[in-house]
Amino acid sequence: MPAPTPHDRRPAAWLHRRLGPLVLVCHLLALLLPAPGTRLRTATLGLHGLRLDVSACALFLILFAAAFQVPPARALAAVRRPTALIAGLAAHLLTAFLLAPATALALSALGRQELAGSLAGAVALITAAPVAAAATVWIGRDGDVTALLAVVLLSALLSPLTMPATLGLLGDVLPATARARALVHGASGQTRTLLTAAVALPCAAGLLARGLTPAAVAGRLAERAPVVATTVMLALTYVNATAAVPVLRRESWTVIVLCAAVGWAVCRLAFQSGSLTARALRLPPGSATTVTLACGMSNVGVGAVVVVRALPDQPHALLVVLAYGLVQKVTAHRAVTKGARLRTTAPTDLADRGVHG
Repeated sequence: MPAPTPHDRRPAAWLHRRLGPLVLVCHLLALLLPAPGTRLRTATLGLHGLRLDVSACALFLILFAAAFQVPPARALAAVRRPTALIAGLAAHLLTAFLLAPATALALSALGRQELAGSLAGAVALITAAPVAAAATVWIGRDGDVTALLAVVLLSALLSPLTMPATLGLLGDVLPATARARALVHGASGQTRTLLTAAVALPCAAGLLARGLTPAAVAGRLAERAPVVATTVMLALTYVNATAAVPVLRRESWTVIVLCAAVGWAVCRLAFQSGSLTARALRLPPGSATTVTLACGMSNVGVGAVVVVRALPDQPHALLVVLAYGLVQKVTAHRAVTKGARLRTTAPTDLADRGVHG
């Protein structure tokens, strides 16, 4: 398969370099010009008698494109070296099980029982969401990209089981009112169908399509897939953010600040959990960065769509997801920078030990 030309690489590279500012622009557009996004968010598409909303269709396209970029041989390579794969996936899932009940306990201790169910439910949904495909962009060439791609795909394929299970656990341990527990259990049932249709199915379809497409054609399509996926992801970011505009206008500043603080704290704790897991397993720097990103980087598009669907009468829960999405980009940059610094200093440390030993 011929290598991609600079012309093929330029749009994707341009988008990736400016992804952070573009996400901020999408949020600003949602605040200043919410009407088009609101119309898109409530629009549906007819397909052979089925009614599909725009957000679900966008998720399908994003995840299909992400899965299509993974050659079958690369996926098998990750299975043959499973340490980073298993550690990243396990840390990602366990962190969700721990952080959601911890959020409910903390809010109850602060006397905010009326928000414990909705905000803890939002934490469960965003932390148990599939690993963001953008994590593979952040990790660069020096990390274990193959393992991270496998974690992204496996977390998406397993999400119809893991996200409802996390909500179910939260509903059982939630130290709040019966209404809050019923809210969380109800959200658990709402998520399974959406995740199967808009997350797991496109990942499986993308992998199958890549395996069945001739290599020359698949290579050309895979070169353009990141541009399509990133463009659709930015559009979905704008559409999802418009759902928060009425909340910002209606809720008190106390609730808004609390939601933002929960999103910030949970994101930082998720990244820290990944870092501690990698340190406990004594993974090399490249694999350690993979586990850290797998644990902390959640697919905010999936999380936002599921929160809007599963918690329709708790719109402030979306603020937690949006805050998480903004914080994770800054934290991912720090994690990758730290990993690169460790890879640079590791040979020097070894040389020093050889000289002094």
